[in-house]
Amino acid sequence: MRYLGLVFSLALAATPLASHAASCDKTIGVVLPLTGSLSATGQENVKAVQLAVDDFNAAGGINGCTLKSIVYDSQTAPAVGVDAAKKLIDINHVPAVIGAYSSGVSMAILTSATEPNKVVQISAGSTSPAFTQLAKQGKTGGYWFRTCPSDALQGVAMAYVAHDKAMLKRVAVIYLNNPYGVGLADRFQQAFSAYGGKVTAMVPYNPKQPSYRSEVTKALQGNPQALFLVAYPNEGATVLREWISNGGAQTYLFPDALNAPQFIGDIGGKYLNGHVWGTVPGSMSTKSQPIVAAEFKKKFGHGFTQPYDTNAYDAVASIALAMEAGKCDSGSCIRDHIRTVTNDANGTPVTAGVAGLKQARELLAAGKSIRYVGASGDLQFDAQGDIQGPEIIWQVEGGNIVNKQTMMPAEIAAITKKLGLK
Repeated sequence: MRYLGLVFSLALAATPLASHAASCDKTIGVVLPLTGSLSATGQENVKAVQLAVDDFNAAGGINGCTLKSIVYDSQTAPAVGVDAAKKLIDINHVPAVIGAYSSGVSMAILTSATEPNKVVQISAGSTSPAFTQLAKQGKTGGYWFRTCPSDALQGVAMAYVAHDKAMLKRVAVIYLNNPYGVGLADRFQQAFSAYGGKVTAMVPYNPKQPSYRSEVTKALQGNPQALFLVAYPNEGATVLREWISNGGAQTYLFPDALNAPQFIGDIGGKYLNGHVWGTVPGSMSTKSQPIVAAEFKKKFGHGFTQPYDTNAYDAVASIALAMEAGKCDSGSCIRDHIRTVTNDANGTPVTAGVAGLKQARELLAAGKSIRYVGASGDLQFDAQGDIQGPEIIWQVEGGNIVNKQTMMPAEIAAITKKLGLK
């Protein structure tokens, strides 16, 4: 099996730590899609990971050592992702893995590689509700975390959009047959039905098919007013072209995975302008957010272009600060200290960026508690490793993705309660 492997490391030439750090490294693993259906997002998320690694090293490293990351390409394929994670664990002996993006790949890594080996896994973009259920069943060992909210929230937000914004009564759903697609489609069906709407068809599809005509034909039955397409960009473009060519209704509901300029460009703005209602997990306004945004633009020459960049930065920060707080680098120790550095209501708030991370290290060295306020939000990991976060409602205008409204977690929770959902 051939991989794209990238190693990011930084020498601390400007600090006294440099000479010692050369023989003292703390390494974390990263498995993200550099190729395949989610490559556009994965490539940008890797930049956010690199930025976080750079910031920690500029702030003094981890426990007196240089922080490094070893990055492998998941190719958006479960088998490839598992093989990469096992290599990171067995050969590189990493105590923590960031990834993957696709819930299907993350689930395979969690059950086959990280949890059995007591290695922490933090995903910046895997949103399937299945992870919450797995944790509640005691099957993650507490080694699973994610810096993005579950699709239990996104499914409710999308149902709200369909009912209150798009004023829809009948929606067909075509969804990717993996944990991400199944979880989000099911949650939407529950919520939209609770609103009194009708899901006219629930049609799964498998990736890498040459045609999706059969799935589209099934979804067109029942005279739907709109299509909710839960897909990744490459296959999603093929499905949507089939839908358009077969005369499907020209109102579309798109989730986070299709919040991608690549996908919008592949379809063409003339087919999507004014016809799209979308949702995507967003970032809450914090002091860390503009710091990371400015650093990202300075380092890479452009701002954030994909979802979950800030979440990827926060995944690194959560691991590194846990290592610093526990003065350790084992998976179990990292697991046990992540909430120590993120959830402590009495801890001193610290931000992302070099200055904020340096302050965090100094406070921890002095035996004081901290509360890391992330670039994606005020991270508070619950017992299942989940966080709460906002959902952004977006549309397509002039061929561009335009954010329209932010739904805060409390608002989504109120809707969930009103609909009688758990």
